[in-house]
Amino acid sequence: MINFMNGCDVFSPLAVVLRLVFAVLAGFLIGLEREMHNQPAGLRTHMVLSLGAATVMILSIYVPVEYMGKVANADPGRMAAQVISGIGFLGAGAIMRFGFNVKGLTTAASIWTVSGIGLVFGAGFYFLGAVSTAVLFVILNLFDKIEDKLVAQRNIRFLKIAYESKHLSSSKITEIIHNFDIEIKHSSYIENIESGISEMEISCKIGEKMDINDLFESLKLLGYIKILRID
Repeated sequence: MINFMNGCDVFSPLAVVLRLVFAVLAGFLIGLEREMHNQPAGLRTHMVLSLGAATVMILSIYVPVEYMGKVANADPGRMAAQVISGIGFLGAGAIMRFGFNVKGLTTAASIWTVSGIGLVFGAGFYFLGAVSTAVLFVILNLFDKIEDKLVAQRNIRFLKIAYESKHLSSSKITEIIHNFDIEIKHSSYIENIESGISEMEISCKIGEKMDINDLFESLKLLGYIKILRID
Protein backbone atom coordinates (compact mmCIF):
# COMPACT_ATOMS: atom_id res chain seq x y z
CA MET A 1 0.00 0.00 0.00
CA ILE A 2 1.52 3.32 -1.17
CA ASN A 3 0.93 6.70 0.48
CA PHE A 4 0.12 9.34 -2.15
CA MET A 5 1.91 12.15 -0.23
CA ASN A 6 5.32 10.60 0.23
CA GLY A 7 5.30 7.65 -2.17
CA CYS A 8 6.17 5.13 0.51
CA ASP A 9 4.27 2.32 2.14
CA VAL A 10 1.44 3.57 4.37
CA PHE A 11 2.86 1.69 7.32
CA SER A 12 6.42 2.94 6.92
CA PRO A 13 7.74 4.93 9.91
CA LEU A 14 7.59 8.18 7.89
CA ALA A 15 3.95 7.67 6.89
CA VAL A 16 2.89 6.83 10.45
CA VAL A 17 4.72 9.85 11.91
CA LEU A 18 3.23 12.13 9.26
CA ARG A 19 -0.32 11.05 10.10
CA LEU A 20 0.22 11.48 13.83
CA VAL A 21 1.80 14.91 13.37
CA PHE A 22 -1.12 16.17 11.28
CA ALA A 23 -3.59 14.86 13.86
CA VAL A 24 -1.73 16.53 16.74
CA LEU A 25 -1.53 19.82 14.81
CA ALA A 26 -5.30 19.73 14.30
CA GLY A 27 -5.82 19.09 18.01
CA PHE A 28 -3.40 21.89 18.85
CA LEU A 29 -5.23 24.42 16.68
CA ILE A 30 -8.70 23.63 18.03
CA GLY A 31 -7.46 23.18 21.60
CA LEU A 32 -5.73 26.56 21.52
CA GLU A 33 -8.96 28.23 20.46
CA ARG A 34 -10.87 26.55 23.31
CA GLU A 35 -8.08 27.47 25.78
CA MET A 36 -8.33 31.13 24.78
CA HIS A 37 -12.05 31.00 25.62
CA ASN A 38 -11.31 29.55 29.10
CA GLN A 39 -13.08 26.27 28.39
CA PRO A 40 -12.55 23.19 30.61
CA ALA A 41 -11.14 21.09 27.76
CA GLY A 42 -8.27 23.02 26.21
CA LEU A 43 -4.96 22.62 24.43
CA ARG A 44 -3.55 19.35 25.77
CA THR A 45 -6.94 17.63 25.95
CA HIS A 46 -7.66 18.18 22.27
CA MET A 47 -4.10 17.27 21.24
CA VAL A 48 -4.18 14.02 23.20
CA LEU A 49 -7.64 13.15 21.89
CA SER A 50 -6.65 13.70 18.27
CA LEU A 51 -3.41 11.75 18.76
CA GLY A 52 -5.26 8.86 20.39
CA ALA A 53 -7.90 8.77 17.67
CA ALA A 54 -5.24 8.77 14.94
CA THR A 55 -3.35 5.98 16.70
CA VAL A 56 -6.49 3.85 16.95
CA MET A 57 -7.30 4.51 13.27
CA ILE A 58 -3.83 3.47 12.14
CA LEU A 59 -4.06 0.35 14.28
CA SER A 60 -7.54 -0.50 12.98
CA ILE A 61 -6.19 -0.33 9.41
CA TYR A 62 -2.99 -2.20 10.26
CA VAL A 63 -4.64 -5.18 11.95
CA PRO A 64 -6.71 -6.48 8.98
CA VAL A 65 -3.79 -5.89 6.57
CA GLU A 66 -1.30 -7.65 8.83
CA TYR A 67 -3.57 -10.54 9.65
CA MET A 68 -5.44 -10.85 6.34
CA GLY A 69 -6.62 -14.43 6.07
CA LYS A 70 -5.85 -15.09 9.71
CA VAL A 71 -8.70 -13.05 11.24
CA ALA A 72 -12.24 -13.60 10.03
CA ASN A 73 -14.33 -10.58 9.01
CA ALA A 74 -11.51 -8.08 9.63
CA ASP A 75 -13.04 -4.59 9.53
CA PRO A 76 -10.88 -1.42 9.88
CA GLY A 77 -13.97 0.66 10.70
CA ARG A 78 -15.00 -1.38 13.71
CA MET A 79 -12.37 -0.03 16.11
CA ALA A 80 -12.81 3.54 14.81
CA ALA A 81 -16.55 3.32 15.51
CA GLN A 82 -15.81 2.56 19.14
CA VAL A 83 -13.76 5.77 19.37
CA ILE A 84 -16.66 7.86 18.04
CA SER A 85 -19.17 6.35 20.47
CA GLY A 86 -16.84 6.24 23.47
CA ILE A 87 -15.61 9.82 23.16
CA GLY A 88 -19.08 11.05 24.12
CA PHE A 89 -18.42 10.19 27.76
CA LEU A 90 -15.39 12.47 27.84
CA GLY A 91 -17.28 15.26 26.10
CA ALA A 92 -20.02 15.04 28.72
CA GLY A 93 -17.46 15.98 31.37
CA ALA A 94 -17.01 19.38 29.71
CA ILE A 95 -20.72 20.24 30.06
CA MET A 96 -21.58 22.24 33.18
CA ARG A 97 -24.75 23.90 34.43
CA PHE A 98 -24.75 27.50 35.68
CA GLY A 99 -28.16 28.55 36.96
CA PHE A 100 -30.53 28.04 34.05
CA ASN A 101 -27.66 28.07 31.54
CA VAL A 102 -25.79 25.05 30.24
CA LYS A 103 -22.18 25.73 29.26
CA GLY A 104 -19.59 23.56 27.58
CA LEU A 105 -21.78 22.11 24.83
CA THR A 106 -19.60 23.65 22.12
CA THR A 107 -16.44 22.29 23.74
CA ALA A 108 -18.03 18.84 24.06
CA ALA A 109 -18.91 19.01 20.35
CA SER A 110 -15.37 20.11 19.47
CA ILE A 111 -13.98 17.16 21.47
CA TRP A 112 -16.13 14.73 19.50
CA THR A 113 -15.28 16.42 16.18
CA VAL A 114 -11.53 16.60 16.78
CA SER A 115 -11.51 12.88 17.59
CA GLY A 116 -13.12 12.33 14.19
CA ILE A 117 -10.47 14.53 12.59
CA GLY A 118 -7.83 12.42 14.30
CA LEU A 119 -9.39 9.31 12.77
CA VAL A 120 -9.36 10.99 9.35
CA PHE A 121 -5.65 11.82 9.58
CA GLY A 122 -4.98 8.35 10.97
CA ALA A 123 -6.62 6.88 7.88
CA GLY A 124 -4.40 9.04 5.67
CA PHE A 125 -7.05 11.39 4.28
CA TYR A 126 -4.98 14.55 4.69
CA PHE A 127 -7.10 16.88 2.55
CA LEU A 128 -10.33 15.97 4.35
CA GLY A 129 -8.62 16.35 7.72
CA ALA A 130 -7.15 19.74 6.84
CA VAL A 131 -10.45 21.09 5.50
CA SER A 132 -12.39 19.79 8.52
CA THR A 133 -9.87 21.40 10.90
CA ALA A 134 -10.06 24.73 9.06
CA VAL A 135 -13.88 24.73 9.00
CA LEU A 136 -14.10 23.80 12.69
CA PHE A 137 -11.64 26.57 13.60
CA VAL A 138 -13.67 29.13 11.61
CA ILE A 139 -16.91 28.03 13.24
CA LEU A 140 -15.47 28.29 16.76
CA ASN A 141 -13.93 31.72 16.11
CA LEU A 142 -16.07 33.61 13.63
CA PHE A 143 -19.48 32.34 14.70
CA ASP A 144 -18.69 32.89 18.37
CA LYS A 145 -18.52 36.63 17.63
CA ILE A 146 -21.69 36.48 15.53
CA GLU A 147 -23.48 34.59 18.29
CA ASP A 148 -22.44 37.21 20.84
CA LYS A 149 -24.16 39.89 18.77
CA LEU A 150 -27.27 37.95 17.81
CA VAL A 151 -28.07 36.03 20.99
CA ALA A 152 -29.00 38.27 23.91
CA GLN A 153 -29.09 35.23 26.20
CA ARG A 154 -25.33 35.58 26.58
CA ASN A 155 -25.92 38.55 28.91
CA ILE A 156 -28.35 36.72 31.20
CA ARG A 157 -27.05 36.19 34.74
CA PHE A 158 -28.58 34.37 37.68
CA LEU A 159 -28.60 36.13 41.02
CA LYS A 160 -29.27 34.29 44.26
CA ILE A 161 -29.98 36.21 47.47
CA ALA A 162 -30.74 34.74 50.90
CA TYR A 163 -32.03 37.13 53.56
CA GLU A 164 -33.95 37.34 56.83
CA SER A 165 -37.54 37.83 55.69
CA LYS A 166 -38.60 39.07 59.13
CA HIS A 167 -36.48 42.20 58.76
CA LEU A 168 -36.22 42.64 55.01
CA SER A 169 -38.70 42.53 52.14
CA SER A 170 -38.17 41.32 48.61
CA SER A 171 -39.39 44.66 47.27
CA LYS A 172 -36.46 46.45 48.92
CA ILE A 173 -34.07 44.06 47.22
CA THR A 174 -35.64 44.42 43.78
CA GLU A 175 -35.60 48.20 44.21
CA ILE A 176 -31.83 48.15 44.66
CA ILE A 177 -31.46 45.88 41.62
CA HIS A 178 -33.57 48.22 39.48
CA ASN A 179 -31.42 51.17 40.61
CA PHE A 180 -28.54 49.56 38.72
CA ASP A 181 -30.61 49.44 35.51
CA ILE A 182 -30.68 45.68 35.67
CA GLU A 183 -33.51 44.14 33.69
CA ILE A 184 -35.19 41.33 35.65
CA LYS A 185 -36.43 38.57 33.36
CA HIS A 186 -37.77 36.12 35.92
CA SER A 187 -37.73 35.68 39.68
CA SER A 188 -38.67 32.94 42.13
CA TYR A 189 -38.95 32.92 45.93
CA ILE A 190 -38.42 30.24 48.54
CA GLU A 191 -39.10 30.81 52.23
CA ASN A 192 -37.90 28.55 55.01
CA ILE A 193 -40.53 29.08 57.71
CA GLU A 194 -38.53 27.48 60.52
CA SER A 195 -35.33 29.46 59.99
CA GLY A 196 -36.98 32.63 58.73
CA ILE A 197 -34.56 32.72 55.80
CA SER A 198 -35.95 33.50 52.36
CA GLU A 199 -34.21 32.96 49.05
CA MET A 200 -34.65 34.89 45.83
CA GLU A 201 -33.44 33.50 42.51
CA ILE A 202 -33.48 36.13 39.79
CA SER A 203 -32.60 35.78 36.11
CA CYS A 204 -31.62 39.20 34.84
CA LYS A 205 -29.82 40.97 32.04
CA ILE A 206 -26.61 42.62 33.22
CA GLY A 207 -24.23 44.66 31.09
CA GLU A 208 -20.74 43.23 30.80
CA LYS A 209 -19.19 46.50 32.01
CA MET A 210 -21.22 46.68 35.22
CA ASP A 211 -19.24 46.09 38.42
CA ILE A 212 -20.93 43.27 40.34
CA ASN A 213 -19.13 44.34 43.52
CA ASP A 214 -21.02 47.64 43.51
CA LEU A 215 -24.31 45.76 43.35
CA PHE A 216 -23.30 43.43 46.17
CA GLU A 217 -22.13 46.30 48.38
CA SER A 218 -25.45 48.12 47.91
CA LEU A 219 -27.39 44.98 48.78
CA LYS A 220 -25.29 44.36 51.88
CA LEU A 221 -26.08 47.89 53.11
CA LEU A 222 -29.69 46.76 53.48
CA GLY A 223 -28.60 44.46 56.28
CA TYR A 224 -29.89 40.97 57.06
CA ILE A 225 -28.39 39.59 53.85
CA LYS A 226 -27.03 36.06 54.34
CA ILE A 227 -25.95 34.90 50.85
CA LEU A 228 -25.14 36.73 47.63
CA ARG A 229 -24.25 34.72 44.57
CA ILE A 230 -24.24 35.36 40.83
CA ASP A 231 -23.67 32.93 37.94
